[in-house]
Amino acid sequence: MWRRQVTVAALVTCLAVVAAAGALAAPSVTSVRVGQYADVTRLVVDLTERVKFSVFSLANPDRVVIDLAAVSWGVGERTQVIGRAGVAQLRFGQFRPDTARLVLNLDRPLAVRQAELLEQDADAAVTHRLILDLVPVSQATFRTTVQPPRPAEPATQARRAPPAEPVPLPQFKPASKRVRHLIAIDAGHGGRDPGAIATNGLREKVLALAFSRELRAKLEASGRYQAVMTRDGDHKVGLHRRVEIAREAEADLFLSIHLDRLENRHVSGASVYTLSDEASDVETAELAARENKADIVADVDLSEGYDEDVAKVLISMVQQNTMNCSAVLAATLLPELGRVAPLLSRPHRFGNFRVLKAPDIPSVLVELGFLSNDQDADRLQRKSHRRALAGAIVKALDTYFREPC
Repeated sequence: MWRRQVTVAALVTCLAVVAAAGALAAPSVTSVRVGQYADVTRLVVDLTERVKFSVFSLANPDRVVIDLAAVSWGVGERTQVIGRAGVAQLRFGQFRPDTARLVLNLDRPLAVRQAELLEQDADAAVTHRLILDLVPVSQATFRTTVQPPRPAEPATQARRAPPAEPVPLPQFKPASKRVRHLIAIDAGHGGRDPGAIATNGLREKVLALAFSRELRAKLEASGRYQAVMTRDGDHKVGLHRRVEIAREAEADLFLSIHLDRLENRHVSGASVYTLSDEASDVETAELAARENKADIVADVDLSEGYDEDVAKVLISMVQQNTMNCSAVLAATLLPELGRVAPLLSRPHRFGNFRVLKAPDIPSVLVELGFLSNDQDADRLQRKSHRRALAGAIVKALDTYFREPC
């Protein structure tokens, strides 16, 4: 998980870069990701416009390189530890004034099977997508693909050429690989704030904590995850502090656990919320307002520690990509939750929740059900049902991390 330390000087530099990119009106890269499909390793680069590109391989160390005509970078991470699908690390940035470069550092030999630029519908969120597919090969076969770089040009597959001296690239220090993904689990409410209360007196803060502990146990028992809790007892934790705990731990994902309530006792089902500047409906707006007001209980100044201008710039630079990843996570969670519990109508919803505002951690708020509904409340009191929900979340995370955003 990457971190940023923002200073005034760095902020001024960032603003200058953004302004220069806008002035040149260059095509923008909006997303870069690596995933695996069967035996194929796939690099996906989302772009706002068509660009010329070329693909080639380099040795010592083994790399696959993609050169693009000049682009602006709409994603902030410039070095990513991948550690799967044969790719140790992904790096990207401006190589020369007229050339942008992406580099896949390999931890086993891979050769390019296909490289193509797909054009989407004009009204699609992503209008152009560069897809690079690689497959495992022997070291000897990989050596035959090594070649010097060519000027960026339209290409459908990598060309082969005699081996040549590799082009020097910026030096970097290999980053340590995290064996297990770190998940921040946020048990909602706590202390003097009980959250929703069922007709039988059951309190949201109690069930949210019980479930969060069960989810932590499931995650850690899998051997694939570590977990950090924003609270592990019946005490108040401010909404700002919950996000800080996740960021200080360098969490890969943030899951906020809640249970809902409504005056209409017939409404039931689980749902997943992601961040939106505007709530998706009146019920969501009311819920967001109610959750955010929880900080008033502890007399916490929600503006403390925030510089408004810096926050706006950070969000504009980083959070759009994080919000996109949060939406992918929500879309992955819901089918698994739906296999073990009823879902609310339109189960992916949006709200202006403060705990979802970490600019660099994909975050979702999971509503396990409605304590105002007797059937939901009965299910959620059963440990077997909560464990099934926890198992569904672990399964969804396994799917998400096969091709993390």
